[in-house]
Amino acid sequence: MSSIIALIVAALILIFFEVILPGGILGLVAALCIIVATWLAGAEYGAGGAILTFLAALLAVGLLVYIEFKVLARTSLGNAFFLKSTVTGHSNSAQAEPSVVGQQGVALTRLNPSGKVAIGGESYQACSQDGYIEVDTPVVVAGQDNFKLIIKKL
Repeated sequence: MSSIIALIVAALILIFFEVILPGGILGLVAALCIIVATWLAGAEYGAGGAILTFLAALLAVGLLVYIEFKVLARTSLGNAFFLKSTVTGHSNSAQAEPSVVGQQGVALTRLNPSGKVAIGGESYQACSQDGYIEVDTPVVVAGQDNFKLIIKKL
C-alpha cells in the first residue's frame, strides 16, 4: 500500500513541475508512475482496487492542475512562473514581392557585398552585384534570390 501511495505522490510532484517547466518528459514519467501504481493496486487488491486507484490518481492530478492554473497563478510565486503579457515582434525581414525588381532605392547600410536597402519605403536585405556600396548610394534592384534582393549601383 505504501508503494502505491508513494508512486501517486511522485506522479503529483512530477506533474507539478511539468506545469511549471513544460517539456513532456516529467509528464510521461508521472503517467508511468500512475500506471505502475494502478498495476500494483490490481495485483494486491484486484480489479476494483486498480480502478479505484486509477480514478483517485486522475482526480488528484486534475485537482493539482486546477490549483496550479487558478490559485497559484494569482500568487506572487505564480507571477514569476506564468507569462502575463503577449510577445510581439518578428525576427525575419520582409520578403520582397517580385514586382520590386527594376525599382530604385537607396543603401541603408554599407553593402560589402551584403546589407540593407530601402525600396519604396520598405527595408530589405540585399546583396550587391557591384561589390562594395556606400551608405546613401542610389541603387536599383536587378533580381531577387529567396529573401535577399540582388542590387547594383545606379
